[in-house]
Amino acid sequence: METEVLIEKISLIEEQITMNIDLLEIAKDYCEYNFDKAREIAALSTIINIILAEQHNLARSFDGIC
Repeated sequence: METEVLIEKISLIEEQITMNIDLLEIAKDYCEYNFDKAREIAALSTIINIILAEQHNLARSFDGIC
C-alpha cells in the first residue's frame, strides 16, 4: 500500500512539472512577441504566479515523500 502512495505522489509531481513547463513556454512566447505591450504584462504576472504556486505544491509533495 505504501508503494502505491509513493507512485501516486511521484505521478502527481510529474504532472505538475509538465504543467509548469507548458506555462513557462507560454510565458516565453508571450515575452518574445509582445515585449512592446506594457499593459499586457499583467497577464504574464498571472502566469508567473501560477507557476510559483505550482512550484510550492511540488516542493510540498517532495517533502511528503521524504
